[in-house]
Amino acid sequence: MSIEIDPRSADGWAAVRALLDATERADGAAPVSDQAVAGAAQGHRRVLAFGEDPGIAPDAVGIVGAGELDLVVRPDARGRGIATAALAELLTLPEAGGELRAWVHGANPAAEALLSAAGFAPVRSLHLMTLDPERLPQGSPDPVAPVLAAGFSAPAADPGDAEQLADWVRVNALAFAGHPEQGAMTAADFATLAREPWFAADDVLLAADGAEPGAPLAGFAWVKTVGRDDGTECELYVLGVDPAHAGRGLGRALLDAALARMAAHRPDRVSLYVDGTNDRAIRLYERAGFALERESRQWLRSAGPGDTAENSS
Repeated sequence: MSIEIDPRSADGWAAVRALLDATERADGAAPVSDQAVAGAAQGHRRVLAFGEDPGIAPDAVGIVGAGELDLVVRPDARGRGIATAALAELLTLPEAGGELRAWVHGANPAAEALLSAAGFAPVRSLHLMTLDPERLPQGSPDPVAPVLAAGFSAPAADPGDAEQLADWVRVNALAFAGHPEQGAMTAADFATLAREPWFAADDVLLAADGAEPGAPLAGFAWVKTVGRDDGTECELYVLGVDPAHAGRGLGRALLDAALARMAAHRPDRVSLYVDGTNDRAIRLYERAGFALERESRQWLRSAGPGDTAENSS
């Protein structure tokens, strides 16, 4: 049995989030990107729940839209054929037309076989890298200091400042022009994420090219801090630099600023995600002490002859 979940329904959306949270606790990593969750919460992606009582305790959840498909099966419901039936239904939705991308996180032969049988092929990798928390700056480091030392100012992040937010969207789009998810983030996406319980404005670090108020942003770093049953995790959520300012050491300065900010949270785990082909960023993170923990792969189903490009990514 399946039902469509309206994100405006408190009970239905709470059931979806409960399944995602349970899967993250069991697998040690989020099963769906925050961008996909934000898109679903805004009504831009369709959400289906599967199971005997899908509106209250779903066995699986599928999210489709913006050229992406996510399918999450509750850990204790795996191996019962739920994913096969759910994927078949999800692929009939209008939102699944055109090119369609899906992630497989870590070593998961069953999921890869399922996607392969449905006409998907691997096209991209994503690295999960981690850092020993003992390697974070000691004492009470000032996260603003590295940005200032690199010759930039460090204005405070204000999610309610429409002009600053528009400038952040601009820099983010430039920094991730070739990134199909991060580069497409909008002000509405940011506002949705800013309502998440883990969000803190102090964890968004900005670098401006100039000291005067309203100076254009040159880059930013964003730290996501989440309390879990086994301790606190700090994730370098995103680090972006306007290509016009490349070569000035801003990327390393923002990374140092983010690590200093993380140190204040005293995390038990430090992590980040980076595109597997972004050799420059990977080298930057490796020099800071990060090491590969897990690789995920993105799979693509190309548009068929009868598909339109409306939902392509």
